[in-house]
Amino acid sequence: MNILDGIKSLALKLGNKQDQTYYARGLSLTDDLMQIEALWRDNWIANKVCIKRSEDMVRNWRDIFSNDLKSEQLDEFTKLERRLKLRETLTKALQWSSLYGSVGLLVVTDTINITSPLQPTERLKRLIILPKWKISPTGQRDDDVFSTNFGRYSEYTITGGTQSVLVHHSRLLIINANDAPLSDNDIWGVSDLEKIIDVLKRFDSASANVGDLIFESKIDIFKIAGLSDKISAGLENDVAHVISAVQSIKSATNSLLLDAENEYDRKELSFGGLKDLLTEFRNAVAGAADMPVTILFGQSVSGLASGDEDIQNYHETIHRLQETRLRPVLEVLDTLLCNELFGGQPEDWWFEFLPLTVVKQEQQVNMLNTFATAANTLIQNGVLNEYQVANELRESGLFANISADDIEEMKNAELRIPLKYARFLWGWPNKFMERMEAVNTRVELTAGGSDLSEGFDHIHSLKDIPEGFDGYIWTNKINELHLKEGKE
Repeated sequence: MNILDGIKSLALKLGNKQDQTYYARGLSLTDDLMQIEALWRDNWIANKVCIKRSEDMVRNWRDIFSNDLKSEQLDEFTKLERRLKLRETLTKALQWSSLYGSVGLLVVTDTINITSPLQPTERLKRLIILPKWKISPTGQRDDDVFSTNFGRYSEYTITGGTQSVLVHHSRLLIINANDAPLSDNDIWGVSDLEKIIDVLKRFDSASANVGDLIFESKIDIFKIAGLSDKISAGLENDVAHVISAVQSIKSATNSLLLDAENEYDRKELSFGGLKDLLTEFRNAVAGAADMPVTILFGQSVSGLASGDEDIQNYHETIHRLQETRLRPVLEVLDTLLCNELFGGQPEDWWFEFLPLTVVKQEQQVNMLNTFATAANTLIQNGVLNEYQVANELRESGLFANISADDIEEMKNAELRIPLKYARFLWGWPNKFMERMEAVNTRVELTAGGSDLSEGFDHIHSLKDIPEGFDGYIWTNKINELHLKEGKE
């Protein structure tokens, strides 16, 4: 043995334990199909991590925007989604992707030639969820950095039973839970359970050990004179019989009979600090899963914290997953659905996932007051017009029942204003008329005397119309007014 090697080995064992920690690559959980499916079946935490987040990603679904379409047309789009069971299929796909790391969504249309690129004119019939072990890349990998399919293959072979089919890459939508490291050069993703498996094992071990301690919380101790000699003589059964008899008497009479030379004692274990230890293990699992304790374990937070911030962070996590995992799939499917219903996808087509946060009525009122104050200031300063404010109200969700048609009607409205109240309008008359003109709104000015609808029926009433007003005026005696004006 080399002495220098021995010294190095000794030195490596010295110092802080943190310095000795290192990570080595072995068989990942994602590649261990048997273990990952055992986790799915037997561990409720792993099961919930995959199911809960996937369900929350599609729970409130989405809101679609397009000025080129009417509300009835958008309703038809929603009905088509339901008919195709789009939400249900995507929920399952997201769950299996979360578990296995990746799944494939085969886009089945009315075309026969599935080796050709997917065309917008094809009619979507259904989506088939395929596990990654049924999908094999075929052909050459796309190394063109400017290609939308960069890093993937042009075709894939799908195995089903004894048959295999070849499909174009555009007809197979791959959903990855987490991207693999760049050095892996792999098209498949990494399971969501990969990052929690270690802390989950520690939590399960700690929970199991605490359960064992409960059964050993109280231990009876018998001190028997000459016990070693009796065991050496092969009298173990006699000793066990005596102890059993003593315990039976104790149970029956609540009294204990012992020889004078024997002793009895009882030791009880203390569980102080175990609760805090389990809480820390629990928090570690929740942190690794990126889920609040209130959602993952169904337990309220301790201390003075309300848990609202944790819930908000979780909702932000769900929104991030929607954008990375769900949006790319929906953007492909929307093209097919829009072409089927409308003959093509509108240029201003856009959708946003509806937030999971439920705003309380009191909070909504406060938000509305704040919005109204800010909107009024922006309108007065000419930054926004009424049409833009209505759009913001709709998109903010404060007035979700405002339709695109309602806002469009605002652009072509007719506004009748009594002169006595017009002076209270901001920017009256010039800037006000400019705002109305911007949304194609016709302004009619009435004299508004004792009757608010009273018109300018006399020549002397015209002098009250402010200079710069270029809208319409209302009169009930147009002929008489014209004659009087002609005489003068």
